[in-house]
Amino acid sequence: MAELVFERELERMFAEAPAFPDADYFASRVEQRMDRGWTARRMLIGGLGIVGGVIGGAQLLGSGLISKMGTLPADSGRLVTAGLKDVLPEGVSAAALPLGGEALWMSAALAVVAIGPAITRAIREI
Repeated sequence: MAELVFERELERMFAEAPAFPDADYFASRVEQRMDRGWTARRMLIGGLGIVGGVIGGAQLLGSGLISKMGTLPADSGRLVTAGLKDVLPEGVSAAALPLGGEALWMSAALAVVAIGPAITRAIREI
C-alpha cells in the first residue's frame, strides 16, 4: 500500500514542471532561433531558385527552342482542328472553335499552374 502512495506522489511531482525564473527569456530565445532559421532557409531556397531559373533560361536560349516555337502555333492549330473533325458531332464545325495557338499555349500554362499546388502539397506531406 505504501508503494502505491509513493508512486502516485512521484508521478504527481514529475507531472508538474518546475518553474524557472528565466523561463520567459528562454522561450523567447528559442523562438528567435527558430524564426532566424526559417528566414535563412527561405533566402537560400529563393536564391537557388533564381540561379536555377537563370541557368534554365540560358539553356533554352542556347538550344534555339524559342525560334522553333514560332512555327508551332500554326502547325498545332491545324493538327487540333483535324483531330476535332473526328470527335465533334455532326453539324459542329471545328473552325468555329477558338483553337488557335493562343488557346493551346493558355491551356498549357494553366496546366503548369495547376500542377504547382499539387507539388507544393506533396512536398509539405513529405
